[in-house]
Amino acid sequence: MKRAFTSILFSLILCVTISFMGCGNEFAKQEYNDDEKIVQIADRYAKSNSVFNAIEGGYSLTASRFDGRETLWEKTLEDNAEIEIQIDLNITSGNAKVVFIDSNNDITVLIERLQNNLNELTTTKMVSLTNGLNRLKIVGYDCEVIDLKILFDEPHVDSNN
Repeated sequence: MKRAFTSILFSLILCVTISFMGCGNEFAKQEYNDDEKIVQIADRYAKSNSVFNAIEGGYSLTASRFDGRETLWEKTLEDNAEIEIQIDLNITSGNAKVVFIDSNNDITVLIERLQNNLNELTTTKMVSLTNGLNRLKIVGYDCEVIDLKILFDEPHVDSNN
């Protein structure tokens, strides 16, 4: 009787573990285009072998695997400002984008790499920072071998506002 109970318990634990492994990134797929989830202050992600560093003029992120959404940078301003941002994004597979979220929770996609585009992407954008909290996030699913660099210049305060 004790052996049967142990076998049943072990089988249940194994089934639950396997079911969690099979849908580990499902949340990231469902939330990839969900603006309400993306603008949330709380991040939700799963990643492996990740290193996020401050580098001269910006930040770099490398990861062997990434699913979800993670804040890479945030700045609270008292005045509106303009900033030039250069982004280099390279991943071997998956879907990923870097988005800018202003203080009104408006989202601007700065760069996006979709599964069917295997090229490294580089872009430079002028971004209008608004009074309040401004953020950059990476959003992705099924991402493997990410190499991301974000470089900034100093914000230029808009003296007209």
